[in-house]
Amino acid sequence: MAKIYPVGKYKEAKKLFIRELTPDQLGMAFALSYKKLIVDEENEDLDIIIFANGNRVKDVSKDNLHSYQERDYVSKIYNYFKNKNRNLVIFHILLDPDISLNIDSKIFAHYIDFLSSKSNVRTINLIGHSKCGPVFFNMPKFFKNPNSFEKTSLVTTASPFAGCLIATPKLFFKEVRTVIDNNLPSPLNKLVFNALSNYYNHTSSNSRMDNDIALPGFESDKYDPEFIKKLFDLENINAIKQLRYYHNFTTGVDDTSLMKSLKRGDFTSVGLCLIDRYFMSELTDGFVEVSSQEKVNEHLDHPTSNVKSATHYFLSHEDELAIVLDYINDRLDELEKQKIYSKK
Repeated sequence: MAKIYPVGKYKEAKKLFIRELTPDQLGMAFALSYKKLIVDEENEDLDIIIFANGNRVKDVSKDNLHSYQERDYVSKIYNYFKNKNRNLVIFHILLDPDISLNIDSKIFAHYIDFLSSKSNVRTINLIGHSKCGPVFFNMPKFFKNPNSFEKTSLVTTASPFAGCLIATPKLFFKEVRTVIDNNLPSPLNKLVFNALSNYYNHTSSNSRMDNDIALPGFESDKYDPEFIKKLFDLENINAIKQLRYYHNFTTGVDDTSLMKSLKRGDFTSVGLCLIDRYFMSELTDGFVEVSSQEKVNEHLDHPTSNVKSATHYFLSHEDELAIVLDYINDRLDELEKQKIYSKK
């Protein structure tokens, strides 16, 4: 299990992290876990991999100190690369859910500027899953170090570039209520709806970071309607074009997804398949509409790949995570070939 290192709770008014935290605050703090993979002691060059998926500390840990094996993405990525002959530092960033996503973008940009200033850091490879896709997409415009553009690449996966219904409770629960009322008698329909509402609000869209990916028009005192609205402004597009590369992966439930999830014993994905089937009016991965994931195609010519039959939870499976890591590894291989060719 990867160890978790808390950074602190961010105070926007003071623009700083509060380091002294109570146990309850630790579960909601900005934090990270990491591992080093050094296979060539004589080569000082490091490739950095930063994975972020919007998880909070309390989502991945019981004691706020170590990640559950199932949510230990650092170890999953480490296991993929351990035989690839690369010197790596692998990070999983855990978000403070009370920070706006725009502030998250600024915090990440500041950290990338710091890493890119290190002469031994060769590349910085970002993987932004779910809400962290838009966070990373929004980030490069805040770079202050030119090296950050030269060294940084971005891969986004299952990302709600146009927002998503499931992060918009007032709209989502209209759909849920209709389905439940049409399929369950009274008073069972009310009991089921209340139970589902309580679970949803406890685990999902009850925070600033979730509200920021709500569909346009959602009203809340913890909501930045400009974040999604301005995501494809020219400033963001021009900044993305300056990165080493950008690639987008989409996911979506199809006719084989439910059976695949059942065979794996992946009941989270089973639940996502059922949400897609009964509560969503268009094609989704159980959380994010495919049309929202593909929104980036309207603004960039960069290629998009589809992970077949995949739910929003796909990166928890090492074979499907490998699809994304294969792409990053291939690009690092290309960099090595260019280096060898330039020496000739």
